[in-house]
Amino acid sequence: MRRSRARARSALPVAALVVLPLLGACSLPTGGAATSVPSDEVPYGLVTSSATPSATDTASATARGTVYLVDGHQHLVPLVVEVEVAPLRPLVQQLLLRLALGPNERQRTRGLATDLAPGSTVALRSVDGGTATIELRAPVQDPSPVRFPVAIGQIVLTATSVVGIDRVRFVQADGAPANVPVPPVGEVTTGALTADQLITLLAAGTTTPPRLTPLPGDDPVPSPTTTATG
Repeated sequence: MRRSRARARSALPVAALVVLPLLGACSLPTGGAATSVPSDEVPYGLVTSSATPSATDTASATARGTVYLVDGHQHLVPLVVEVEVAPLRPLVQQLLLRLALGPNERQRTRGLATDLAPGSTVALRSVDGGTATIELRAPVQDPSPVRFPVAIGQIVLTATSVVGIDRVRFVQADGAPANVPVPPVGEVTTGALTADQLITLLAAGTTTPPRLTPLPGDDPVPSPTTTATG
């Protein structure tokens, strides 16, 4: 009996030496640091929308807005972009600027484009009662009859993706109403356009992201003009 107990005690250190390496082999990986994926590389639906920051948040806070680009079939596709949280007019201006910049190289490789002609100017002139008044000027001539309604759709759907903008009215440089094309091809209007009027331009099966809520208040500074790079 004494001999068997002694043998058991002497075996414990050996067992410990065997178990410890096995525990080390089963540990979780300790690989490199986590990396972030830009929002514009993640299709809408895979990105979880964050809560809208309050007025007490810092001026550098960001939120997810939406711009609309064009796929290879001349249909509109929503693209989630990061913008600085701001009141209504500055927030819409940021989105129009992002739209005017056009797709970057990553987005081009995904087959996305813009129907805004290079050198076109897009200026938010005013916001009144849910209507955004926008001046759109092409450098030489308007896009083709097929592309022009899509370009109008890009602007209208981008602007109305912000809570507080329900329709878009286009004007000329002198403030007079502008004739803009709407689907179907050949139809034109001088009236304000809503997102519902251009819903047929969306790619099949598209789910539109939630509308972005601006901060209270507004910016009295006149809206800048943004130039499309194409």
